[in-house]
Amino acid sequence: MSITHIYKIFAEEVASIDFACAPGCATCCTRSVNLTTAEGRLILNFLREQGRELPELPNDSVPLRPPRSANELAALYLAGGEEEGEEEAPWLFEPCFFLRDGLCSIYAVRPFACRSFGSTVNCGETGEAMAPDWVVSLAIVTNQILEELDQGGFWGNLADILAFLSGGEEDNYLKSGRLLANRPLSGFLLLPEERARIARFLAKIGWPGRV
Repeated sequence: MSITHIYKIFAEEVASIDFACAPGCATCCTRSVNLTTAEGRLILNFLREQGRELPELPNDSVPLRPPRSANELAALYLAGGEEEGEEEAPWLFEPCFFLRDGLCSIYAVRPFACRSFGSTVNCGETGEAMAPDWVVSLAIVTNQILEELDQGGFWGNLADILAFLSGGEEDNYLKSGRLLANRPLSGFLLLPEERARIARFLAKIGWPGRV
């Protein structure tokens, strides 16, 4: 089960949605992108194969990630817990450092967070994105699986993950709170009407567990 295969099956599952997104539409292409270290390695390998250098990475004063990873949050809710009102990570509308003339320069290996963020309305005009609820649930499930597949790795903002993989020291990144250790998948949070669709997706990617 590879990351690229999961990307492919997710794209097939949402292909019937009439998204408003098109080349040159980069409203959602901001600095607020989170991913796993496994996804980060795909990006670095792609840049090396292209003979390209990693762009200068910003050094943010605070971690640009939510307080919990997808699997950590799911485990909390499945155990009957609740969020403790932790402050959400700031959303940066600053353009992604991989944008070139409104287009993604690493499109072939863009993180899943980018692949799953689609809107049925022009969010540049409306100021917000819209998508069917089941697409949002499918994206959450996929994020959980990607985190599960990268056990021993980490999760965080795009800039922090790439800086870490490019030579950062693990202890410093963990102590500073910039990265979170990936957590094992303990279960999915799904509505009853979503289970059949999610089960079909899991079968297609070769997931051995149950919904």
